Amino acid sequence: MNISCQSIISMERPGQGILALNTVGQSRIFFSIYAKFPEKKEGKNATKLLKKYSPETVIERYKTVIEKCMACDIQTAFLKAPVVPQKADINSALPMLETAIVQCLELCKTAKCGFLLVELPVQFMENDRATKQIIYDYFMNIAKIACEYHVMLLLKNQTKERGGHLIRGFCAEAFDAAEWVDKLNHKLGYDAFGFCVDTGICNICGNDIQTFINVLGSRIKVVILRENDGRKDVSMLPFTCTYFKTDWLGVIRGLRDIRFDGELAVDCSSTCDSFSPLLRPALYPLVKKTAEYFKWQIEIENHLKKYKQFVLFGAGNMCRNYMKCYGQKYPPLFTCDNNPKRWGTYFDGLEVKNPEELKKLPKDCCVVICNIYYQEIEAQLRMMEIENIGYFNDEYMPSFYFDRLYEG
Repeated sequence: MNISCQSIISMERPGQGILALNTVGQSRIFFSIYAKFPEKKEGKNATKLLKKYSPETVIERYKTVIEKCMACDIQTAFLKAPVVPQKADINSALPMLETAIVQCLELCKTAKCGFLLVELPVQFMENDRATKQIIYDYFMNIAKIACEYHVMLLLKNQTKERGGHLIRGFCAEAFDAAEWVDKLNHKLGYDAFGFCVDTGICNICGNDIQTFINVLGSRIKVVILRENDGRKDVSMLPFTCTYFKTDWLGVIRGLRDIRFDGELAVDCSSTCDSFSPLLRPALYPLVKKTAEYFKWQIEIENHLKKYKQFVLFGAGNMCRNYMKCYGQKYPPLFTCDNNPKRWGTYFDGLEVKNPEELKKLPKDCCVVICNIYYQEIEAQLRMMEIENIGYFNDEYMPSFYFDRLYEG
């Protein structure tokens, strides 16, 4: 599984952004490509902006930055094609959008990335048969172009506006999304389309995220991780919304269910925008750590598989939860604990031993810390000259056991 983040690189002055990414070791990003489309009622500066940010200028504005990223070993995971705003004149915007998509495909070729995320213009989000045929023809047309570039197009769950509120739009229902991907691929005779799950949209739409992910299954190639308040379409760093939080439990469990091995992309552009430019570089280590945390939690069973022999350190609630959920599939040799009262007893079928017994283990046997105070215990193990150390803390277990233990 790969992890990436929203590009924080300025198109005019890319050096500082690239340096900040290199400093924290973030080697994968994605770009949201911007283009200006004509609106029904244009402002005074419209002509100037249309000229500067027209779809024909996409390559000109982004190619150099992408090449500089590649020179600094920063890979482009995928590109997001420009979005046509609701106020745009769709009759003139649609041909321009196709032009922008061709330019984006050229950038994918330059960046050596295999995914282009395309959003359906909101003007087409109707359920009548005629509109569905327009959507179908549109996607078929751009898919044939994408095939020439060996790029897979990604559909995404979207919202639409009704009465000032955001409601479920195109592909916001899991079965509809699966049907669109399958129908298009079947007609084309190859996998031209995949899917991108946007957790921010799931939150606004009130989807059961675990079910949403399970229905789409292997069609999912990218998951965008972002937080919001369930009403406004903003992109906050996961875990930073103080109310109406995203169902991260459902996200993790769903991605485990389908054994997701695609791209995890963190989009926290709204969080970055709210900080002073002088403070933004301080956010990047946290963004990277957040992405790594999700990857670790999703792949936690893969970490257990790699241990041929291991013991646990800890005979408390976390150990008990481990034994209930994973004990039969990945049985440890024993557990140990710093509480002398537990030595020589059995805990959920595991013998509890003195930590000094760990010194007798063979070098290839791993000591897996099963306790929230992992830094303190790791320091203890290092003092004992134990080097093969792992860490288990599954915060999204298949089930929870709430009869907690207390020290006597």
